Amino acid sequence: MRRLLFLLVFMLSVTPAFAAFNGPSDAYKVETSAAAALTAKEGATCILEGTIMRHLQKNRYLFKDASGDIVIDVPPHVFGALTVTPETPVRITGEMRGLKSQKNPDPHIAVRYLEIR
Repeated sequence: MRRLLFLLVFMLSVTPAFAAFNGPSDAYKVETSAAAALTAKEGATCILEGTIMRHLQKNRYLFKDASGDIVIDVPPHVFGALTVTPETPVRITGEMRGLKSQKNPDPHIAVRYLEIR
């Protein structure tokens, strides 16, 4: 019984603690509209709600919300088994990309998650 108690106390004492700050931050800003995303920095997190209007090329699609439209890059594995039409409201989560090149900027959102709303 003592061994079991010792083992239990030992396991509870070595369990890692996970903590994080949960509050306002100047370093982490989430863009929530297509218009704001177009003015965001490279790598900015974007969470947008709207519709995917049409396929442009390869993994590129035109996304539209209330503020305007923006090109998004959605790999096939992100769509998974979802069927999306221009009438389907979706929420996309991704990062702003394509702004590093001064000569040939290609602003788009690299989509990581896609949800049907």
